[in-house]
Amino acid sequence: MFIQEVKCVHWRNLEKVELSLSDNFIVVQGENAQGKTNFLEALYFLARGRSFRHPKDHELVRWGETHAYLSAKVIDGSSYFLKEVSICPGQKKEWKINGHPSSGKKGIWLVGYFPSDGEIIDGPPQVRREFLDEAIGFIYPSHTTLTNQYDKLLVRRNLLLREHAGDELLNTYTEKLIAIGKKVVQGRLQYLKLYSQYLKDYYSRLGMNKASLRVRYQPARYEVTDELVLNLEKAFEAMREEEREREITLVGPHRDEIFFEKNTYEFRHFGSQGEKKSLALSIKLAEMSVIQLIKKCQVIVILDDVFSELDRYHRELLLTEVTSQGQVFVSITDENTSRERFGKKTVTTIQVCEGRLGEKSYNG
Repeated sequence: MFIQEVKCVHWRNLEKVELSLSDNFIVVQGENAQGKTNFLEALYFLARGRSFRHPKDHELVRWGETHAYLSAKVIDGSSYFLKEVSICPGQKKEWKINGHPSSGKKGIWLVGYFPSDGEIIDGPPQVRREFLDEAIGFIYPSHTTLTNQYDKLLVRRNLLLREHAGDELLNTYTEKLIAIGKKVVQGRLQYLKLYSQYLKDYYSRLGMNKASLRVRYQPARYEVTDELVLNLEKAFEAMREEEREREITLVGPHRDEIFFEKNTYEFRHFGSQGEKKSLALSIKLAEMSVIQLIKKCQVIVILDDVFSELDRYHRELLLTEVTSQGQVFVSITDENTSRERFGKKTVTTIQVCEGRLGEKSYNG
């Protein structure tokens, strides 16, 4: 699978973009604040139905314009399809595949690494939960449906606690929350069981000690057996009085934590910057491998501003991993070092300057 053609109209700071793309290694080059990340964000948005930045719709539209439009012609084996989206602030996004209404998450299998992904390691628990649910939901849309249902029930139950609602009504929402919450947690644990080994393997292949890495799911105030049986009912009963007093739901997947550990210590507190960088990259490469395993297809990879922070040895290790994957987009700032970084590998270079994407050149 690869993106053969892409079109961006009124997207961020970009002038109108119409590009034909190669199916291998693509370097997006330009100085800072020129539009490189905005272009990569457009590809990510087309593939996954959302931006990694979590912006408001009006922030996606070029200043002074009323709408934005993105489209991609995607080659999938011996066939192709066109995926497109129209964005009008204040209105629902209009997604289409081959002219027919569709979901934003359907069609393009893509994984992206951006500098902000370091927050998966260093940020609050909510960031890790959101990453995990997004990764699962991209493959299995039913998981996203469950998390959305859970969030709505949680909002309603917290409101009932603040309003000091009667036990009968509160118990009704508690039972619903438990039923959906169990499915959310079981989905997370099943995914992590498959994902964790890929994560350890990539961490090792990027030059780190595989044996020191562990991924641990920590339930909030309840236990999970080896058979993935959750005792949420018992936990809610034990927290009944405290929840009444504090007027908030204290048990459930919305409070669970995912720990990345080295030798039983948390990476966010004890990992070096180099270890954290390798882990963040491994987190995304492992997601790529899970998609490949389940969907039986190549995955498009985006790496935004990653090579500037890696030494030559670790850069070569990363290149070895991604250049065999199919279509890869990499952003860099310094044109003069592109040959040094990518050597004799055949690459397509796209120049970006003040929102304009220039002609492509070929190295190799």
